[in-house]
Amino acid sequence: MKLIIYPLFISCLLFFGCNSKAQEHNYHKEATLLNDSAVTMSFWGDTAKVMEAIKLLNEATDIQPDYYSAYWNKLMFQRQLGLMDDAFATLKVMEQIRSKNPDLKTMLGTFYEQYKQDTIQAMVKYREADLLYKSILDTITPNSLSYQSIITSYALNLKMLGKNFEADSILLLFIQNYYYNDKEEYKVFKQFIETNIIKKTREELINLKPADFNYCNSNNDD
Repeated sequence: MKLIIYPLFISCLLFFGCNSKAQEHNYHKEATLLNDSAVTMSFWGDTAKVMEAIKLLNEATDIQPDYYSAYWNKLMFQRQLGLMDDAFATLKVMEQIRSKNPDLKTMLGTFYEQYKQDTIQAMVKYREADLLYKSILDTITPNSLSYQSIITSYALNLKMLGKNFEADSILLLFIQNYYYNDKEEYKVFKQFIETNIIKKTREELINLKPADFNYCNSNNDD
């Protein structure tokens, strides 16, 4: 399912945050069926179908209030339709469900900054995310499967904190890492980082338009 999301910096965070959907629990069967039906319905792409999908997801989360994947899908659809207040509310619930997820903190920070014009609260979230990213990175090695997305999200968050030099230094070290040199997926990822993130300031990143950005606005399937 292709989602075109504006601003594209948030699209990028959503792309890297897709790993957050892992480690699901055994949810209520009816809630699962509603979630799956919503995803299928959204494939039609038109506004009416996506609105119906959101209603199904609301029913799913009413049945299972901690159903993270249902909230994630709801967030995707609300962003797709430009329902920013609804998306913001969904994201805050997701943060309560997974309070140690740094991607959600960074996304909340960008929502506060872009749609609530609350830079102070945005910085609070970026700092919370920074601590969580560091804690996670202390437990994994550069050759682990999750390292690629986590280190990139960490660098993006650093840029939101205004730590551009530190972020670029981390990314440069990452793309020179010998663990990934022969992997085709890494080559695409490396090009994306070099083109879209390194040397860009927080202002440039947060104001990117869809035509300026590559890779993140790609297919993102549940």
